[in-house]
Amino acid sequence: MKTNLMLLAMIAFTLHSNAQDTKKVFGSPTIVWYGVDFTQAKLIDFGEESPHKIQEECFKPWNDMTIDLDMGKIFQKNAAYKDPNGILKEDLARETSNLKDSKETELTPEMIADRVKSIPQGQKKDGLAVVFIVESFNKTSSAATVHVVFFDIKTREVLWSKKLSGKAGGGNTCKAWTAALKDIFNQIEKKEYKAWKIEANY
Repeated sequence: MKTNLMLLAMIAFTLHSNAQDTKKVFGSPTIVWYGVDFTQAKLIDFGEESPHKIQEECFKPWNDMTIDLDMGKIFQKNAAYKDPNGILKEDLARETSNLKDSKETELTPEMIADRVKSIPQGQKKDGLAVVFIVESFNKTSSAATVHVVFFDIKTREVLWSKKLSGKAGGGNTCKAWTAALKDIFNQIEKKEYKAWKIEANY
């Protein structure tokens, strides 16, 4: 009997915590965009393309592209702030010898939580933030796979995380994968964010 009561209490606590997490995500009137994080990314089947050249020529444009997007509209907020400089600095400093690979490596919730804890502090010291943690750009499938991660800036607690894929376009490497990222943003704005709110019963 005592064990059952403890189990019920744990379930109630978990449900309450989840409700609080979703309220922080979907109830917040503002959001801080932290950028596109390539520190965990893999470029799959990119052939003879130089990973260092891709980092040098494309990482910044891929992040800069997001500056012109209306994040408030995409994430249904009254106001959105953009603070991608810390992540961009780490993107440009990452080791590129392990950037390319021939197979996918799935990012686990634990890996995502650890990464969020190490994201550099931005100008905002608290509130709700969102970041794209890139899992892979796969040239064979023409798909960019990212984890859309909402987190508490002060505590670095992951509040909500969803995995999405976007279709690469034509043109050179920078342009092709810019299109993939834009596809993901478009999915969020058109249907995914609404679906997440329904899933969260918010």
